[in-house]
Amino acid sequence: MSLLDDLVRLAGQSVGDTLRFAERATALIQDRVQQHPEEVFGVLRDVRPVFVHDGMAVVTRFPDVVEVLTHDREFTVDAYTAPMDEITGDFILGLNDGPHYERDVSLLRLAFRQSDLPGITELVDSEAARLVDEARPLGRIDVVKDVCDAVPAKLAEAYLGAPGPDRETLIEWAKVLFTDIFANPKRDPIVTKEALAAAAWVRPHVDGLVAIRKRSARSGEHKDDVLGRLLREQVSKDTAFSDEEIRSNLIGLLVGMIPTTSKASALALDELFRRPRELAEAQAAARAGDDVLLGRYVNEAMRLAPQAPGLIRHAVVDYPIARGTHHETMITAGTVVFASTQSAMLDSAFVPSPEEFRLDRPDSVYLHFGTGLHRCFGRYVNPVSISAIVRAVLSLPDAHRAAGPAGQLSVVGNFPTSMTLEFATG
Repeated sequence: MSLLDDLVRLAGQSVGDTLRFAERATALIQDRVQQHPEEVFGVLRDVRPVFVHDGMAVVTRFPDVVEVLTHDREFTVDAYTAPMDEITGDFILGLNDGPHYERDVSLLRLAFRQSDLPGITELVDSEAARLVDEARPLGRIDVVKDVCDAVPAKLAEAYLGAPGPDRETLIEWAKVLFTDIFANPKRDPIVTKEALAAAAWVRPHVDGLVAIRKRSARSGEHKDDVLGRLLREQVSKDTAFSDEEIRSNLIGLLVGMIPTTSKASALALDELFRRPRELAEAQAAARAGDDVLLGRYVNEAMRLAPQAPGLIRHAVVDYPIARGTHHETMITAGTVVFASTQSAMLDSAFVPSPEEFRLDRPDSVYLHFGTGLHRCFGRYVNPVSISAIVRAVLSLPDAHRAAGPAGQLSVVGNFPTSMTLEFATG
């Protein structure tokens, strides 16, 4: 039975009791969003593009989602600020526009540079290829555990300068912290408790990394990574980050880099392996070294299987969304707004034939890295890492899903955990 059929059924059971219907309908929609998000978003785009109930709004059409995300003074990131303060301290993803945000993002951009992309590309390509080569004699690889998780963790170690006690622990820390900050809208106390426990380990660990690097710098040893650059700024500029601020920003970068890159690459691979024709074409592009063409396959796979259904914003003033349209809706101050980027990328009014896998789409239709002030800080780095992972996996000869559940993408909580492929060894 479709969502619309279920809503009609609920309406029939709640005649004359609009509050009961609203409560039951909201609970039904929340459950379906978790299980079948596009079914829910498709209905809302057609029937109620801006759905408001009980202090929350769900925005589903492309121009309206972009409007929310680009009006950062009316729709703030306050929802992320409190959990981020508990875990990382101040980090740009939890800061609204203003002098504090501008100072912090400027200092980070001096250390996290677009000009580093050639070196980053070489690093992630080399690591992804190495990990895949290790599996070649076996004819079998778990792409999530063996590649998707490992490549961004390597980047965190070598480029950020922030290794963990071991790679597995670093990956687990990042995922637990990410879940509480960005995927715990109901503030489940169990999730928060796990994150605070992880933060109690990661903060002193990063403090130790900073202290070790400062001692090394005093003896003349300098590494040109993000941590090294932030420490050099302390010597030359009064406006530089303090040690505590360096810790907060390194943890924020770890949380933003490892889980998102791993999940996005796993979902993109899963989407390609659902589509035999597109998979064969993408494999050919990977083997031919056509990175531009492969990037188009990755982008389209990520549009159809994005790593997040949307972003949360907090309305701080009364604001009319979609002004002048038939679905213009007043969002009142205090409303929590869910801007569904997943739904927007499937809006047929702005994305022609959205259910089709097409390579001729303009970059403007892709919102999987967000838009506006808080567009993904790693939007130049993450696509390079995701493409490196996909390229390495697609280079395997005759790669196909393992039989049974092992070959299907397994997701526990917010993150993929495994997907096993088999391939020819000869």
